[in-house]
Amino acid sequence: MTTIALDANGLIAYDSREVAGNTIADDDSDKRRNINGVHYFFTGRSADEDMLIDAVENGGQPDYSDSVNVCAIVVKGGEVFTASITSREGFCLQKERKGNPVARGSGGDHALTAMDLGCTAKEAVKYAMKRDNNTGGKIRTFQV
Repeated sequence: MTTIALDANGLIAYDSREVAGNTIADDDSDKRRNINGVHYFFTGRSADEDMLIDAVENGGQPDYSDSVNVCAIVVKGGEVFTASITSREGFCLQKERKGNPVARGSGGDHALTAMDLGCTAKEAVKYAMKRDNNTGGKIRTFQV
């Protein structure tokens, strides 16, 4: 998993930890992908990232496998969306309100609370790293 946070000023911050079960697989993974000018910031199974990109670009499918679990903050045309695919809920794409903090991933609750208390997205991810063992490594940022 990971933690991705978007603060009220349009700063997106995300960590670089990839895990496999209880093992840290990589602490320097860049979870941002730029596909034709659309920026994706992922959390969840990295094996499902291409499936989520396809769903955002072409629309979701009616059914997904039981193991799919991926979420992203998506920046497209200057607008911010959250997108996810889970086996239970299928594909979801939601436009986020400008100025509304958002946090996703295993440390998302910690990060959202930190932003509620006045932290920037970067500070919020740093806080999540203290409480969530699936969040770690480097913190990278992107300004919308």
